[in-house]
Amino acid sequence: MIECAVPARVGILANPSDGFGGRTLALAVPQFSATVRLEPAERVEIVPGADDQPAWPSVAAMADHVDRYGYGTGAQLLAAAVRTFAAVASAVGCPLRGGFRLSYTTSIPRQVGLGGSSALVIGALRCLNQHFGLDMPPEVLPSVALQAETAELALAAGLQDRVPQVLGGLVAMDFTEPHVDARFGVSHGTYERLDPAALPPLFVAWQEAGLRPPDSHQPRLRSRLDGGDPLVRETLRELAALVVEGRAALRWGDQGRLATLIDRNLQLRRLLGPLPEWEEELVEVAQATGSPCTVAGAGGAVVGVLTGDDTHFEQLCDAYADVGADAVRVEIPPAPSHGAGAGLVGDANAGNGGAAHRAGEAGADTHPDDHDGADADSDDGAPGATVLSLDRHDHHGSSGPHGPGRARPRGR
Repeated sequence: MIECAVPARVGILANPSDGFGGRTLALAVPQFSATVRLEPAERVEIVPGADDQPAWPSVAAMADHVDRYGYGTGAQLLAAAVRTFAAVASAVGCPLRGGFRLSYTTSIPRQVGLGGSSALVIGALRCLNQHFGLDMPPEVLPSVALQAETAELALAAGLQDRVPQVLGGLVAMDFTEPHVDARFGVSHGTYERLDPAALPPLFVAWQEAGLRPPDSHQPRLRSRLDGGDPLVRETLRELAALVVEGRAALRWGDQGRLATLIDRNLQLRRLLGPLPEWEEELVEVAQATGSPCTVAGAGGAVVGVLTGDDTHFEQLCDAYADVGADAVRVEIPPAPSHGAGAGLVGDANAGNGGAAHRAGEAGADTHPDDHDGADADSDDGAPGATVLSLDRHDHHGSSGPHGPGRARPRGR
């Protein structure tokens, strides 16, 4: 039996600029995970999970379940992963012989923006990858996982969720100059593993009561961007610039500066559109207790900085409990060793120092306070520097034919 566990994740800076050729900073959260298991079998079988069983005590209970979580199931996500894997395997000439049985369990809270869906897809792809010996590179796997959700299930999403779930730990992602993998026919960004020990103490809070299936604002942002909305364009640029400043703050151990950037991230996110009511409530609780925070993803969760001692966290938990929410400290995973792939991942030019220097230069040797107010449109190596691919006709910011996360057409 093959078993693959995939952690939850929280977006710390610049979501949703990953869907618009920007940059993001996100962290894997290993205390929540989804585990997918593959066993050899005579036929292909997907075993429904505990939440997939179509049985309820009443019509009202079923209606409430659908209102909160939608019609999607974990089994559907596994099926989308299998279908996508089959297309990729066919394209690269990998034969798929024999059957298998896929099953899963998960502890990731549902529909709150912690990457529960992408964790199941990645877990299934990892199992299939190992079972059939496809040898899919780590920088390619997130793009294939994104394909499963966007092409097969018509979900609006970006690569931010999937990259830290594949690589683990704290990852800075740069999508300003996508790279195309010729073998697998997908494009990906440049991913840099950072030391998570440099992070300040963090918490995650979420609220499941009263949730509704998330209404992604990415299609609306794309429409506004294509229409030439200057607010969206400039806000996305500034969001992406936060990641460069955040990397500098992490390298200098300036946790106060990173907390300020997290707070600024929330302000910029609000400029792109109103937050759902339950997310605003979570934000208000954090701010009332003196904790800078921002939304963790598209759903009903926030990630924030713990600014006090254990008493502060206890007060925060009590305040969240009063509004029907939960909160946990984020377990900071250990830093990846150099032998395990620390540093740049998926940069075709890293070996000759070209792209490796580009990804590492901004803020690497300069304290972030030396560059407050840097021009986000410049590319001079200042912590605020970034160039976004926001051309109206390049919706994915890609130099490749199919955009980030898009595999070659399958001709179904």
